Amino acid sequence: MIFLERKIKVWLMSLSFTLFSAYSIFAQEAGQEVEYGKTSIKTGIGIGLNEGYREIGSGLIYSIGWQKSLGEKNRTRINPNLTFGGFMPLGITDTRDQFYRLTTLGLNIHYDLIRYKSVSIVTTGGGFVNYSRGLLGTGGWPEANNNSSEYFYSLYFGGNASVALRVDSANSKYAFEIRPINIHLGNKGFMLGYFMIGLDFKIKK
Repeated sequence: MIFLERKIKVWLMSLSFTLFSAYSIFAQEAGQEVEYGKTSIKTGIGIGLNEGYREIGSGLIYSIGWQKSLGEKNRTRINPNLTFGGFMPLGITDTRDQFYRLTTLGLNIHYDLIRYKSVSIVTTGGGFVNYSRGLLGTGGWPEANNNSSEYFYSLYFGGNASVALRVDSANSKYAFEIRPINIHLGNKGFMLGYFMIGLDFKIKK
């Protein structure tokens, strides 16, 4: 329980720090007149739940990628990215002890479905390839006879979708996003759902 409480505190502190940093950045850059190009570095941090062929857990997720805006109005963006996560069965009962990590290579297309000035509702669709690996321990249902530990490696692929609230001022070096809904579905029963906050770093012209 002590480890679980510490883990949750770390997650909450990380999310709070990111939100505070984003607010400070936008406050400092208000009123500045700078032009930026169509490319940016896209980052994110979040909390998620994952289930695969043999593994299940909740954990912390990080994402980083390159992003390119398309068209004159910049409402469409293409975003190849990498996502990393570490998972344990925190808050999940009747499953064996386990700790595992995932690495996901994805390609997303973001579209500003509704936009008003610098604020927009963003819908996202894409595809991914995921590599999960880790240690499965003992525990779970008695009839499963999980009496020993073993390492596992799994490869998944599938599609993903998300919805976000985006704040993107043309004169700011940064764009901020809150993504409450992120779903990845793949083969062999793979599922990844998470809440994420993101910060884009624009590149000057």
